[in-house]
Amino acid sequence: MKKKIGITVAAAGIALSLSFGMPTQSLAEVGPADPIVEAAASKVVNVTKTIKTGDVIPATLNYNTGGWEGTLRLTSKQAVDGGYLVIYSGTVTCSGNCAVPQIVSPK
Repeated sequence: MKKKIGITVAAAGIALSLSFGMPTQSLAEVGPADPIVEAAASKVVNVTKTIKTGDVIPATLNYNTGGWEGTLRLTSKQAVDGGYLVIYSGTVTCSGNCAVPQIVSPK
């Protein structure tokens, strides 16, 4: 009787000690179909403006909208009735609470 209890306790002890070394699956583990949302640190912005004839067309434009900040550069200038249609482009960075969800495939 003592021998059976001893064997049972030893077997339980071995099984328990082996289970500590086994990897376990977390409930929060990301599967292949689960998207990951990352905060965007920068994004490209294009701004179109109409400048009246005779007004100075700046080479750059300071951008500060919704927490996004940066300097845009003049990339296009087209003559239109009464002035110019200009486009400023550039990369702006987040300076506050302006994260944009971006879907990233799990690796």
